[in-house]
Amino acid sequence: MTMPDRTGARPARWLHQPRRQLAVLILVVVLGAVLTSWNLARGGDSDFYAAAARSMSESLPAFLSGSFDPGATVTLDKLAGFAVPQAISVHLFGMSTAALALPQVIEGAVTTVAVSVVGLRWAGARVGLVAAALAAATPIFVSMFGHPMEDGLLTMALAVALVWWQRAALTGRWWPLVLAGLFVGVGFQAKMLQAWLVVPALVVGTVVALSAPGARWSRTLGHVGVLVASTLVASLAWSVVVELLPTADRPYVDGSTDNSMFAMVFGYNGVDRFLPGAWPGAVSALGGAFARAGAHLAHGFHGLGGVRHRTGTTLLQLFSPRYASQVGWSWPAALAGIGIGAVRWWPRRTGREARPAFAALVTVSVWLVTALAVLSVMRLPHTAYVAGIGVQLAVLAAVGWWGAVSLVDAADRRLRAVPVGLLVVQGAWWTWLARSSAEPVVLGAVAVGLTIAALIALLVHWGGVSVRTGTRGRRARTALLVAAVVAGPACFSLQALDAARDGSGGDASVGTGNGAFAFGGHTPNRAFALARQGMAGADRSVVPSSAFRISTPDVWGGHSTLTPAEAALVRTAEQDGGGRDGRPLFLSDSWRISADVIGDTGREVLTDGGFSGHVPVFTAAQIERLVATGTDRLLVVASSATSSDPVVQASDALGCTTVRHWGSTSTSSGPSGTGRGGFDAEPSFTLERCH
Repeated sequence: MTMPDRTGARPARWLHQPRRQLAVLILVVVLGAVLTSWNLARGGDSDFYAAAARSMSESLPAFLSGSFDPGATVTLDKLAGFAVPQAISVHLFGMSTAALALPQVIEGAVTTVAVSVVGLRWAGARVGLVAAALAAATPIFVSMFGHPMEDGLLTMALAVALVWWQRAALTGRWWPLVLAGLFVGVGFQAKMLQAWLVVPALVVGTVVALSAPGARWSRTLGHVGVLVASTLVASLAWSVVVELLPTADRPYVDGSTDNSMFAMVFGYNGVDRFLPGAWPGAVSALGGAFARAGAHLAHGFHGLGGVRHRTGTTLLQLFSPRYASQVGWSWPAALAGIGIGAVRWWPRRTGREARPAFAALVTVSVWLVTALAVLSVMRLPHTAYVAGIGVQLAVLAAVGWWGAVSLVDAADRRLRAVPVGLLVVQGAWWTWLARSSAEPVVLGAVAVGLTIAALIALLVHWGGVSVRTGTRGRRARTALLVAAVVAGPACFSLQALDAARDGSGGDASVGTGNGAFAFGGHTPNRAFALARQGMAGADRSVVPSSAFRISTPDVWGGHSTLTPAEAALVRTAEQDGGGRDGRPLFLSDSWRISADVIGDTGREVLTDGGFSGHVPVFTAAQIERLVATGTDRLLVVASSATSSDPVVQASDALGCTTVRHWGSTSTSSGPSGTGRGGFDAEPSFTLERCH
């Protein structure tokens, strides 16, 4: 690892490495982007967030406030930082599935480069390249970065934050910690409290890096203070500004019942995930459809052998085939990296010069343990949450590979057993994952075969009868060890070339595993998402198959289209005066109706209920005033709405008349319990005219 430098010299950079190694890094990044982008135009986000990106691309007030609708009357149910790159992309290239997803492809490439920089500065260029290959091949990254999800920006931001923290540890300077905190704040804008899972690790790592014998504690505390202050300011500044604005001058905050930004951020998207109802003013995030998904999740883990707790998950859920197949291929190598790194860089054995390397080991390990602990005790709404341990596993596994390679030619033959043991455990782990996650045999066989080949080569070398000796022999063994670490996740990720196996914006994952919304447990994630959630711009012609087939690449284009009923609704509303003179097309009590219209047309549609269907964006009295002032006189009521629905109450009070009804006349509630904000593929609804 680059030595601590207090004289102004810069830590290692890829531009200063041999051209061959730089070319390999570029190749890894390009191949990762190609795999991620193969079905870019067939993917798509949840209609709710796709509509928000379209709104933010059309309207500056919506862009600045992170609103669902162009008129900026209600925000998203989370901070909208993740949608900012999507909105910019849509503004530049027009509304399409690929335009929504393109920023995430770029975020994936940046993540791969950031991971490589950490490896380069930690233990050299080879470690950096292996770390980059592991990041580019991690299945959850391949799927997640190919779909418009908030997890992409979060992952990228925290990887970049780690790069700047490492620079501070190497140089002993404080200013890189400002940038580290800034990028943690960017991650907070993308996915709120999940970004702070890295903060304990950065604080502990900073203390370790600066706590050499004779060091001043005041200096250490000053650096920690800079890091924490930068993180808090970057994380909370936008929310504080919005909260201080008069409620009449800002949109209603979704996810809250009292129009509170902090109830949405820390309650609905935070404490409520563990203790429903604990934060006043927060809508229950685990009610309705999420609760049903969580119940299925618990049922799906029956018999796993984990310790079950009251939220319905198991403490070993991240080691189940469903999640481990997406992020956990590198566990054996990562654990080896922790052990080898601790032995190699323990400060009392190696002295001050190895302290930055040891601090990096502590930081990444603490981050891994923290994220693993939190993700193990919470109910995961979708698989992309497990990307929270992807960066750490990639870096630690690269260090484990490097440590194993360094012991292949150890003078003590007992030490040569370390890489042999790693390959045995790695091969067994891969075989179990491949079988339990229904990986196509041809792909699993390649990965396991390469591991066996590397194991045979090491055993032959261990026995002193190597066919190849010298530099060529070492290079061959090194290449086989690289394959034995990278091939498992890489071969599994190749399934993303199949449009029926590349996941979705609702539940990013590769393969045919059980998604959070896959109640049946056997439906490929993508097909289920299309059927249950109506992904924006998704190719509904994709037919899932048990056989792995490489789809024709579809990199650009794709667009959501209104259903015949929705198109007829828009035409009828326009004929009745909706959308004229700056008025909205109509006011709806369900985002499922509004989202399709906003996403396809970019027109203003007022929406009550928020994402959960329980957010009081409008009261019945407010709706009556909108009608009285001529702002809006067209109401759209979902058939599943109850008598307590403000839109229904206003309609009854005003004596509104039915213009037209679409769909069935059933009034049964949807999965959310109220029908407002539910996941029905084609909700039925009625257009009403009020006077």
